[in-house]
Amino acid sequence: MTQPPVSPPAAPELDSPRTGIAPTLRRASLEGIAVSSAVALTWALMATTHPTTTYHFAPLITVAAAALYVRARRERPLTFRPMLSLAAGGTLISMFATAVLENVQALQGPTLWGPGSAVAETVAAIAIGLLLSLTAMIGPRRRATHS
Repeated sequence: MTQPPVSPPAAPELDSPRTGIAPTLRRASLEGIAVSSAVALTWALMATTHPTTTYHFAPLITVAAAALYVRARRERPLTFRPMLSLAAGGTLISMFATAVLENVQALQGPTLWGPGSAVAETVAAIAIGLLLSLTAMIGPRRRATHS
C-alpha cells in the first residue's frame, strides 16, 4: 500500500531562503521605502517651489519614515538585516533628494545655527534621522493604554 504524498505544513512567517526576510516583512519594507520616497518627493516639491525656505526636519523624516512605518506594523523588533536595509534605504533616498535639491539650488534657506551651509545641516539631519530610525526599529512597540 502506498501512501499519498503529504504536503509540507504551511509556515506563516518563515524567512525566505533567498533573502532571509519574511514575506510579510518584505512587503512592509517595500511599503516603508515607498513612504520614505513619498516624503522625499513632497520635500523636493516644497523646496523647489520655495528655495529660500529651509525645511529642517524633512531629511530627518525622510530617513526615519520607512523604519517607523514598518515598526508600527510589527509586533516584535526587527532583526539586524531588515533593520539595516530599511535604515540604508531611507538614508539613500534622503541623500539622493539632498543631491538633487542642491543641484537645482533649492537649498538656499537659512540654517538653524545661523551662517553656514544648508547642505551640511541637511546631512546632519540625515544622520540624526538614521539614529532615530535604528532606535525605533530595535525598541519595543508601545501599546495604547485604555483608561
